[in-house]
Parts: sequence; structure tokens; C-alpha cells
Amino acid sequence: MFVGFACSGDSGTSTSSASDSETSTTEMATTAGPGGSTSTGGGESSTSSGSSDPSGSESATAGMTSTSGTTDPTSDTETSGGVGSCTEKLCDGKLYECGDCLDNDGDGKIDLADPECISPCDDDESVFTTGIPGDNMDPCNQDCFFDGNSGAGDDKCNWNLKCDPENPGGDDCPYDPDFNNCPDMQNEACAANCAVPNGCDCFGCCTVSVGDMSYDIYLGDPDCSLDMIDQCESCTKNLDCDDSCEPEMCELCFGQDPDDLPPECDGNECEEGQPSCTVDDMGNDDCPDGFFCFVGCCEVEIG
Repeated sequence: MFVGFACSGDSGTSTSSASDSETSTTEMATTAGPGGSTSTGGGESSTSSGSSDPSGSESATAGMTSTSGTTDPTSDTETSGGVGSCTEKLCDGKLYECGDCLDNDGDGKIDLADPECISPCDDDESVFTTGIPGDNMDPCNQDCFFDGNSGAGDDKCNWNLKCDPENPGGDDCPYDPDFNNCPDMQNEACAANCAVPNGCDCFGCCTVSVGDMSYDIYLGDPDCSLDMIDQCESCTKNLDCDDSCEPEMCELCFGQDPDDLPPECDGNECEEGQPSCTVDDMGNDDCPDGFFCFVGCCEVEIG
């Protein structure tokens, strides 16, 4: 099982100010994702800068800084908008919709309580795409969807939507059965630098269950949301970097709430040493300072 996701950048052109120092006062080892591809290398447009966790692998959320002193979620101080106490979370010094303590899309769920929020490095609560300019915007070439930037320079993951017979690239990047850059394996650097949430592969193809139906959806579809999931672009999982979810083992899957776990589960099962967590509808979680809650597990914030 992978844990969390990477959110790192290289020395490429940045779309937001970068920080190379880790600001979290609490360290937590982050488990890397799956293994095995050939890298395209090259520069990468970055919304955040690369950092390493204490185990030496890429951190789950590079480019984020803790703002635990901004608003204490245990206090009675209300944030702007009157939604109640909530701790704002910055991404590389910037405040985006999925960290601003507001219900931006009016669905009654704030920040990471909203299933369309990937991380605090996400500026659109209404759909699964992040809404950050330059983040996974190439119509064909794909790298780690969860690292907060475009290009494979830091994560070494390499895929092209032309390789997918489900045609998630649509008219901008149609499926090409004769395309010759469809690697069967991702290299070990991709595995180390791109950990992914349960139920997803490293290129943003995720299995999401709604009722009795399961969908393999491409998170890069700009119109894809949980409410309109049957209209999301379909995709084919890259099995070499896929973290299949096992709810019967008490794993919380991408797009699910803890209430969706089997009744015999006593909360979500996380990697050894990683705290499990919950998020209420106002975006408050029970993670330690310097962490945020994603898919039921506490992920470290790094600047």
C-alpha cells in the first residue's frame, strides 16, 4: 500500500515562490509508492520545491508550509466567512481554495473535507483538477499527478495519454495505438518520488466508488467532479504504479469518507508509524501540528 502523495518540484520554471527548507517541527517517515520506468528527464514547471523526508525519499507534500499559528482549530476564533474555527494551510507560501477554510464551491464541505481537494496545493474545490496554472496542463505528456507541478524532471515518472485506449486525453490528445512511447515499467525514482493515494495510479487515474458503481476516472479532466462522476473521462490504470485499495483491510479509498469503511473497522489503517486521522466538514483534522489529513492518514507539511 502506498501512503499519501508527493508534491515536489525541481529547478524548472516556477509558478509560485519556492522554498527548499522543511518547516514542519514534527518529522514523519513517508512510505514511497510502487516501483519500476524510463524518465523523460528535463525541466519541470513547479508550484513547489523538492524536499526529502527523514527516510531520504521525496516527501509526500513538498512545497507546503504549516500555518498552525494562524488559527487554532481548538479555539473559538472564527475564520472569515463565518464557517467556524479552522487552520489555514499554505502551499509554498500561497493560500489556495483547499487550504483557505472556506466552502468555495458551496457543497457544505471545506478544504480537505471536500473529496475534490487533492491537497492544500489545490485551488479548485469544485473539480478534481488543481486549478493551478502549469500543474499537469500538458495535454499528452504526463508525470506524477500528485506532485503539484508538470514535467518529469523531479519525479521521473513518464506516460503519455496517447497510450490509453480509454482516450482520457480527448480531442487534444487522442489515443494512438501506434504511438511508440508507452513504457511498461516506471523506474525506481518514480516509485520513490511519487507516492499516491489508495485507489490511484501515479498519473491520476483513480478508482472511485459511488453507491454500487465503481469508476476509473482521470483526475486531469477539467470537468470531473464527484457529483458528475459518470461524465468524467475514463482511463486505464498504469499497473506499474497503481496502489489498489483494499477497503476490506480497512484502507480508506480515494473519494471515500471513513463512514464508508466496513463496520468492523476501527478507523482507517495507515502505514506503521503514520497516524490515522479524520476531517470534519469544516476542514478541521486531528493530525499533529505540521501535518494535514488526506485519505485518512496524516501527511507531513513541508515548505
